[in-house]
Amino acid sequence: MLSNMPKSVFNGLAALTVAIPVVAWSTLPRVHNVQSQSVNGVEEHVGSQFTYHTATGGNATFSWQEGTLHGFGNLQVKTQTDTFEFKLVRLSSATADEVYGEWDVNKNGGALCAGCKGYLYVSTADLGYDYFKGYVHTNDSSASYLFGGLLTNRFEY
Repeated sequence: MLSNMPKSVFNGLAALTVAIPVVAWSTLPRVHNVQSQSVNGVEEHVGSQFTYHTATGGNATFSWQEGTLHGFGNLQVKTQTDTFEFKLVRLSSATADEVYGEWDVNKNGGALCAGCKGYLYVSTADLGYDYFKGYVHTNDSSASYLFGGLLTNRFEY
């Protein structure tokens, strides 16, 4: 069958065979992965009480794909007296710089907040100052938590 096909038709089909995967590849949503070993601390607002917990150590990693509900996030912060963990458990939207979704927040292993609404903001890569910050609040807004730090690694494609 191919031997009966005119050469111009065969060449056209061959070009399409190569072009379609290239076009599909170029339209894939961008993927972002950021990491930090330089977490500043956690702000804890419960009722009218405000406490700033300065980090003595901490790590964070966040990975997401723009325009999809695919992502992962984990932040662990150690302070003089406490250990906090923030887990991104479900995405509701994701752009190049922001991830919105539901978070679980733990302090010293105990749950403070489960399925709470929040977001992560990551500075634009060409800004020259790589940082991240996040905000999570309970569903009744009786408590909220803020975190942030400097990015130590960024990989995007």
